[in-house]
Amino acid sequence: MSKWILPLFLALSVSAMATLNKEGLKGINKTQSAQSMGHSNLAISILGDITNDNRVVNGYLDQTNLDLSHSYAEVNEFWGVNAYLAIGLGIWHYFDFSIMLPIYYEDFSVKYINGPTEVSGLQNSGQGNIRPTLKIRIPLPEDQIFDAAFVIGGDFGTSAPNKNKGLWMREPEFVDKNTRQVQAFGFQETTIRAKLAATVDFGKMDNGVPFQFHLNGGYRHQYDAPQYNDIYSFSAAAEWQPLPVLSLFAEYYVDFMPEIASETLGNQVLDLNEVSAGLVFHLPAGLDLHAGMHIYLGTDDLYLTNLQTLENESRLITYSGRVNPGFYGYGGITWSMFLIPLDKDGDGVKDSDDQCPDEYGSVQNSGCPWANPDIDEDGICDAWVAEKGLFGEFADICDGIDKCPNEAGDGDDGCPLDNPDVDGDRVCDAWVSQKNMTSYFADVCSGVDNCPAQKGPESNFGCPDDNPDADGDGLCDPWVSQKNRLKDFANVCKSYDECPGEAGPVANKGCPWPDPDTDGDGICDTWVTEKKMGYFFETTKEPGVKHCKGLDKCQYEYGVADNDGCPMENPDSDADGICDAWVSQKGMQERFDDICTGIDRCPAEPGLAAAQGCPMDNPDIDADSVCAPWVAEKGMFEAFKDICSGIDKCPSEAGDPSNDGCPMDNPDTDADGVCDPWVTQKKMLNRFKDICVNMDRCPFDPGSVEGNGCPAPVIEENVKLEGVTFKSGSSVLEPNAKKVLKDVAEQLLAPENKNVHIEIHGHTDNVGKKAKNKKLSLDRAQSVVNYLASQGVPKSRMEAFGHGDEEPVADNATKEGKEQNRRIEMHRVD
Repeated sequence: MSKWILPLFLALSVSAMATLNKEGLKGINKTQSAQSMGHSNLAISILGDITNDNRVVNGYLDQTNLDLSHSYAEVNEFWGVNAYLAIGLGIWHYFDFSIMLPIYYEDFSVKYINGPTEVSGLQNSGQGNIRPTLKIRIPLPEDQIFDAAFVIGGDFGTSAPNKNKGLWMREPEFVDKNTRQVQAFGFQETTIRAKLAATVDFGKMDNGVPFQFHLNGGYRHQYDAPQYNDIYSFSAAAEWQPLPVLSLFAEYYVDFMPEIASETLGNQVLDLNEVSAGLVFHLPAGLDLHAGMHIYLGTDDLYLTNLQTLENESRLITYSGRVNPGFYGYGGITWSMFLIPLDKDGDGVKDSDDQCPDEYGSVQNSGCPWANPDIDEDGICDAWVAEKGLFGEFADICDGIDKCPNEAGDGDDGCPLDNPDVDGDRVCDAWVSQKNMTSYFADVCSGVDNCPAQKGPESNFGCPDDNPDADGDGLCDPWVSQKNRLKDFANVCKSYDECPGEAGPVANKGCPWPDPDTDGDGICDTWVTEKKMGYFFETTKEPGVKHCKGLDKCQYEYGVADNDGCPMENPDSDADGICDAWVSQKGMQERFDDICTGIDRCPAEPGLAAAQGCPMDNPDIDADSVCAPWVAEKGMFEAFKDICSGIDKCPSEAGDPSNDGCPMDNPDTDADGVCDPWVTQKKMLNRFKDICVNMDRCPFDPGSVEGNGCPAPVIEENVKLEGVTFKSGSSVLEPNAKKVLKDVAEQLLAPENKNVHIEIHGHTDNVGKKAKNKKLSLDRAQSVVNYLASQGVPKSRMEAFGHGDEEPVADNATKEGKEQNRRIEMHRVD
């Protein structure tokens, strides 16, 4: 199996150079390629740098604290990381747009020279300024090796101001040339960027190599911020792709920084040269892995001195620093893909299907251009045009079939015309008249030469007076008859030669036979049948005479015998396996049975055999094995028996065949093991026996099988028995009260409540004597206990209490309050 791994990997990998730079556009590191990403190409890149070279700071730090005390520290160890997060998009073939956000981190380990002796750390991190970029490619011809582009953009202040500014300044413009204060991660002002990019792509040359060279010249202007330097830049980069899965690159980059003037320190400037090199692994699915190294080429001891930064808003650090570490690593991952299938040559054939993706071609020729249809440019089409049935395609260039495709000719067959007067006697050879070309050669000859190989006067029809049979075919030249001298030459010739300049058979009156098979397909031209010469040309052994048979209905186009000598059309134009109608009309089903069958009613659109070659809707759109209604309407169950059956009442929703293709409701909505009522109604209890049983009388409340799916009643701790009323002044229950108490009894008798004990408490309002009210309340409570006992509740689980008007719950001064105070309460006491 291992022998397939490398070819598969190469097939899935990106084969064209498409390396992305830190801004999420096509290029190398900081250098822009002048080529575009391509229309709809979406790219995401996460690239960065890492270093532990502490030479970005020149050894010592002078720290001024808030109390104006000083401490001096020596840089012991340093780690710095830059990460560039970018997303880019190709728009048409001339615009690329990206947005990049840098993230910075640094960690300095310092050892104090005075003050504390222990090692301490200075850590800073934060985002830099966001950078949108637009690349505009100049529309140069695609086939030349040079590309050029303008790149414009800007940096906008998204870095955090006056907080953890850091010591390693990432760009030379991040230092205030007046105060020497460093904004290591970026300042709040706007930077305007402009760059001109040029690319030479040697891969576009004939037999070219996958090598590109890029040149960039750029300018950065700090808008409305004169305290920061404007910067010029230059870069050159090269990339080579020796394998489809690997690219190698190198880059030289330099920023040109104006000198920073100082009365005490003199003019100072940084040397900003660096070179980068690395490689890119092209993985499947558009992923690239980058790895490389940057090396500083400038003067090693050249620093800006007296730089200042505010660390944690608590101490001012004065130091010497520069932009470039002596060395630092580079790497990351990028990804890109086309959102829309690519058609680079714009011929309407997607590159994935285009056999010639870099050349505009024909859809009929798999995206490749056709060969020249008329090589000799005589207006007569080469034979392959007829063979492929492309006369219509090249109608404005040529017509007919050229029998001499490599020689420009004036004849209808594309061949050069013979000399009209071979013997030079100014009498036209016979073929001139036969082809109706007398006017065409009027300046060369006239009349008909009976002796084209011998000079003679026009008065003697181009023959010398003494030769009666110039072509030697045994038939006398016309002048013999015209001069009544047939008897004089009876031993030499006879009769009348209608073609005196060309030897021909007596059967054709001395003329050579016309070509019996003009297009050379072995099928006789129509004149053969008209002259009843078919048998002759089928059986003749006469030297130089072509053999043919049958009747050619397309005598100027090479064809096949079973199509009457005409070119054969495509038997299945739409390639759906159903034969075009002409196949049946010509009785040629067997000839093409390995290509197609049946009769295609829609020959220009691929379709199904069941629909006689016409497109058809999906018989089972929701893929639930139940046929869409139109299948029944068209009586096509048999055609789709291997796909679906029945009629789908819910054709847009996958469902169960037993439910007419509709989604099946949940058989146990409350998941209590008791089936919802519809299961019983549809007689589907057996179908769902592994899920639920019986019929749920409370389908939305989980219950028990014993309780027919209803939840067990819950006896609350203290509850007022609403509706339990008595006849006025007595303890006799009203009829409605018995209905309420009957439900209470059912709750108390439920298995879940068999151990519950209750107390019935009676209460009255304050009307009447207290003793009487207390007795009445107890009697009423006892009446409730007695009724519950009559319903089967054991008296041992119940006890009655009377409280009279001692425990009111409302104001007895109002009618409503009195009504609320007259009540029966049930207390749970288990």
